[in-house]
Amino acid sequence: MEELAGFVNGSVNRRKVLEILESKGATEPKRIAKIARLIPSAVDKIIAELEENKLVQKTDDGKIELTADGKTIIDYTRAL
Repeated sequence: MEELAGFVNGSVNRRKVLEILESKGATEPKRIAKIARLIPSAVDKIIAELEENKLVQKTDDGKIELTADGKTIIDYTRAL
């Protein structure tokens, strides 16, 4: 858990993407980029990293949503 927390907190933008998903629910990557004020390719890279760590997943309609682990890590990092 601490390793994942370090991974998330190691990047302001990773943290920002997770917080957007927490507050907005399943969201298209393009919308995430707009809200986070990041270029879409940067968001795509962040999403790939978060997916690799099983913190987010793609829905059938192409949106990105938090996994149970993603929700847990957000709560865990807030407690630090």
